[in-house]
Amino acid sequence: MRFDVLGPLKVTTDDGVGVAVPEPKVRALLACLLVHHGRPVAVDRLIDDLWGDGPLPGNPVNALQTKVSQLRGTLDKAEPGARTLVVYGPAGYTLRVPDEAVDAARFAALATTARATSETRAKVKLLAEALGLWRGEAYADFRDARFVTADAVRLEEQRLTAIEELAELRLELGEHAA
Repeated sequence: MRFDVLGPLKVTTDDGVGVAVPEPKVRALLACLLVHHGRPVAVDRLIDDLWGDGPLPGNPVNALQTKVSQLRGTLDKAEPGARTLVVYGPAGYTLRVPDEAVDAARFAALATTARATSETRAKVKLLAEALGLWRGEAYADFRDARFVTADAVRLEEQRLTAIEELAELRLELGEHAA
């Protein structure tokens, strides 16, 4: 499965088929797990992030478990076995996917590789590829959610840095029009 956050939240199977995650709280749960990509998120933190300042459900832990079950079911329906991507451990819930499965991680890897490359044209190609992953503002459909703010700002700063670096490299190459 692939998870894209460099724009509105988007999920696709390995075959490129779009996966609908229709329920708002389930989408928010997935976004929160992606913000903490690869790290566990405590149950209390997830409850706070999902219900925020609104009224809590009668049994918040049970309500969260229901949302996790719905997310697992959605992923598994799209790609059998994908329910195991959402794991629970002593520290909370984790979305366990490789870096290549998340566009934000691919963006960072491409930008890092570009900076380590000595050949200017190769740098341009890598930075252009990295910037090509962007489809809008990071976490565009969750911009008002507090739990994405820091990550969205960090990603936007990285994007601006990559744009500036690409512009400087193109000027070096005499590609002023680009």
